[in-house]
Amino acid sequence: MDLPSTQTIVDFDFTSDLGKKYDGQFTVLCLLNMRQKHLLELEKTRLLGNYTNPTDELAGIAVILANLRHRIVDGPTWWQQSDGGYNLTDVDVLTSLYNKVLAAEAEWRTKLKEKTKKLQEPSLENQT
Repeated sequence: MDLPSTQTIVDFDFTSDLGKKYDGQFTVLCLLNMRQKHLLELEKTRLLGNYTNPTDELAGIAVILANLRHRIVDGPTWWQQSDGGYNLTDVDVLTSLYNKVLAAEAEWRTKLKEKTKKLQEPSLENQT
């Protein structure tokens, strides 16, 4: 069985609470290999620092930034200039983008399940 493409295009159009508009297309990874997962986890750990009990906000920022930085393959100029989100002052844009990336992964997984289900269904030829 061929997997659906692990990359997809996500259209993004968002106006932050501060009134700034963020839009463009992102190429995102819907499935990470072990190396990519490892690097994502290392990035998250680095962002958490040496805190044994990080605040909810610090933990959330670490999860969002690490995922976006490792799942986004390409993005619009504003994303590239933001150093993977580090230089953005609008936290809500990062949250919205993260949710879009997670939705793209969920959609990919749904397509995979549908494809797997079709393979498991008996064909008319096999029933006779």
